[in-house]
Amino acid sequence: MSHPCPHAAAVEIQPAARPHSIREAPGAWPVLGHIVPILRRPLEFLSSLAGCGDVVKLRFGRLAVYVVTNPEATRDVLVPGDLDYKRGLCFEKLEPGLGKGIATASGDEHKRLRHLLQPVFTRERLVEYASIMRDTAEETAASWRDGQAMEADEVMNDLALTALTRSLFKFTVTPDTAQAIKHGMRLLTHGLLARIVLPAAWERVPTLGNIRFKRAMARMNDAIAKVIAEYRDAGHDRGDVLSALLSVRDDDGKGLSDQEVHAQVMTLALTGIEAPGATLGWVLYEIGQNPEVAARVYAEIDAVLDGKAPEYDDLPKLEYLGRVITEVLRLRTPMLFSRRTLTTARAGESVIPADSELIYSPYLLHHDARWFPDPSRFDPDRWLPENAKRIPKGAYIPFAAGAFQCIGKVFAITELTMVTAVLCARWQLRLAPGTKVREVATALIRPNRLPMTVHRQAW
Repeated sequence: MSHPCPHAAAVEIQPAARPHSIREAPGAWPVLGHIVPILRRPLEFLSSLAGCGDVVKLRFGRLAVYVVTNPEATRDVLVPGDLDYKRGLCFEKLEPGLGKGIATASGDEHKRLRHLLQPVFTRERLVEYASIMRDTAEETAASWRDGQAMEADEVMNDLALTALTRSLFKFTVTPDTAQAIKHGMRLLTHGLLARIVLPAAWERVPTLGNIRFKRAMARMNDAIAKVIAEYRDAGHDRGDVLSALLSVRDDDGKGLSDQEVHAQVMTLALTGIEAPGATLGWVLYEIGQNPEVAARVYAEIDAVLDGKAPEYDDLPKLEYLGRVITEVLRLRTPMLFSRRTLTTARAGESVIPADSELIYSPYLLHHDARWFPDPSRFDPDRWLPENAKRIPKGAYIPFAAGAFQCIGKVFAITELTMVTAVLCARWQLRLAPGTKVREVATALIRPNRLPMTVHRQAW
């Protein structure tokens, strides 16, 4: 597919668009608008919009959608974010799986939930979660054998699932519950783009995909409801996320209802399984593909840990590994998120009408050569302090920003760093010869497959 905007590959900074000059992206189909181009080649299509202006108009059928492509305009949307906007279409499509939780709430309800959930992510709790992550990674590392072949993306997804379920439910989770969560979250994320761009009526058509989706959501929700009921009946803190959710209270002493607890668990499952599983796979891929990067990662882990198991306070000392993870999060980032305007709103110099759907795309921003020279190149040193300060605010947003910034950001970075440190302290992973890894766009950017072999470290 050719780029919708002819000169998108060599974008020059243009004067900010005026309200009357918001362009519609070329390439729209009759009646369907841009549904076919974005479903056919979503990553190429989104990246090409950078050449069409700071705000670009798309059509999903009859629905007008505005895409923000500029860091400054994106910050206008995200910071503070809850004054002129609410969550929008993307999050409404997540609601059947997540319920009405912090990931889908807006306005005063979002502020209330965010305040209530802060105790779940205190330093004391994070230290406990980090030990669970470490133990899970060590069990995985101990199960490997020198020269073993594996599908690393699936192994990392299962590792993330185990770490997440142990953090959520320290004692009572069963394999059936874990599998129900894994299967439900995979269907929820893999079909999200289609549910965003296709008309809502399509979800009511009894296709095989829609039937499977509804059954998976029901199974997942039933499994979680049973665990919450067990915890309510037990009535004591087990040192895990679910215990923390059940114990939080607002200023009036009111806690979360079972429905609200359920929604927060689903949100943490969404962000704690598919996303870290895919990202960990990409981290191992990039380390395995880049000998210089690998040498620096291994040397740093050896110097910092000196053969001991990592603790929470060791993680900030792994500075180069931190830059590797930051660069992976730039390259393989969430594809898009949405907002809906509550009133006429300004993004940069463009004015978006009230009650309009708006999209901002981390993938688009992170692959724009204006902010990240040679954007396809994996370069952890672009995050050295002297280099990072040149990156505009709003150009790097893997966890969003402002009022709706991901509340689990530190949890996620802790997991990525801890798991990678544990695995790379004992093993080197190399891509199977002749394998070409391809990006697959769902709600996340996943590898199509990641066959790797493990080789014991020789210090």
